[in-house]
Amino acid sequence: MTDAAKTFVETYERERGSLPASGLVWLSARRDAAMKEFAASGLPHRRLEDWRYTDLARALEKASVVSAPLHKGDVALPDATAINVFGAVDRHVVVFVNGVMQTKISDLPSGVTVVSLSDALSADWAKTLVETRVSDAQAANVTALNLALMRGGLALHLAKGVKLDKPLHLIHLAGDDGASHRRNLVRLDDGAEAVIYESYVSAGATNYFDDVVTNVSLGAEARLTHIKVQDEAAGAVHLATLTAALAAKSYFSSFTMTLGSALSRNQTFVRFDGEGAQAHVNGATALRGRQHGDQFCIVDHAVPSCTSATLYRTVLDDASTGVFQGKVIVRPYAQKTDGRQMSNALLLSRDAAMNAKPELEIYADDVQCAHGSTIGELNREALFYLRSRGIDEQSARQLLISAFLDEAFETVPDDAAREGLRALAADWFRLALKEDA
Repeated sequence: MTDAAKTFVETYERERGSLPASGLVWLSARRDAAMKEFAASGLPHRRLEDWRYTDLARALEKASVVSAPLHKGDVALPDATAINVFGAVDRHVVVFVNGVMQTKISDLPSGVTVVSLSDALSADWAKTLVETRVSDAQAANVTALNLALMRGGLALHLAKGVKLDKPLHLIHLAGDDGASHRRNLVRLDDGAEAVIYESYVSAGATNYFDDVVTNVSLGAEARLTHIKVQDEAAGAVHLATLTAALAAKSYFSSFTMTLGSALSRNQTFVRFDGEGAQAHVNGATALRGRQHGDQFCIVDHAVPSCTSATLYRTVLDDASTGVFQGKVIVRPYAQKTDGRQMSNALLLSRDAAMNAKPELEIYADDVQCAHGSTIGELNREALFYLRSRGIDEQSARQLLISAFLDEAFETVPDDAAREGLRALAADWFRLALKEDA
């Protein structure tokens, strides 16, 4: 067992009586079982197939993994582009520091259930979501760690037919070095609709572990749009797992913009439980220096007549590393499935590296499925053409990179957020040029 894993076990033994809702018998039993499961296997390592490109255990040896302190006192929102990207949108804002909701500076919507995780755990719907297990055995261990140590997060419940009046923006601030384990629960009953933004940034912390699990459950014809921007500190480790269970004719759209942290891994698990549902799991990544970003996605077509689409665009500079691992599973009775996935990477440096592993696992015959991956450099002919029209080299490179990322941004169904993401990518490129100067 690594030192980091030992620290997690010791933390649980020390803090188990003070964790949120520790008085709930069912939760205490689940926490105990989850920690035993984690302790038996330890942190994922590169000998596991799903983790062969990402060494989480090694990264956590360099990060501070003791529990980040509970925030006390006032907090000011940093002037961060990952937050301001949604600044033009009229929205509800909920602020977390080290994973704990700050109700005094949050704007909670009325008429719906939006509460801290600890206030929701006595509800049956919240219990069901907390007990959600990921389909992938190799990812189950890190979600078990999250379950054992979770002490922050949010619970959102929309009743049948309720539509959130405006987007809900969750701002996650790392105020201190250390580990924050949070769990977000999102339940939309039949016909409910919501848009959720998320921003992950540092508010002074430099060396920390951000561990977040989000469990989503959509009722029949419910609709959820989820847009996330991760721009953590350069010394951070960011591990995010999202599970989504989709009932008949529901719609789920998820987009992740990855810019920050030393090592990040986004894991998404989508399961179709009802016919006629749609899932769109997309994202864009821009990394430089020695950053490492891993996108892992499994879409499980367990019923007929569902549609899924996955598109990730990755830009890598300097000695950064990108990873895409995606799998579409079509079960034997899931006829009329339409499942597609694509990963495209653009290398701006000969020292950058991209690892791509798209997979199809099909057990039905009446389906339309496709997958693919490309890795390349900037088109020299296109760059020469722009230069010949009087455009300087830096501007020409930015135009080509923006055009490359734009197809991913086009998958975002929210107009204002889409434009903000484009501006955010342009800021990343300008900052890269400034650092290279």
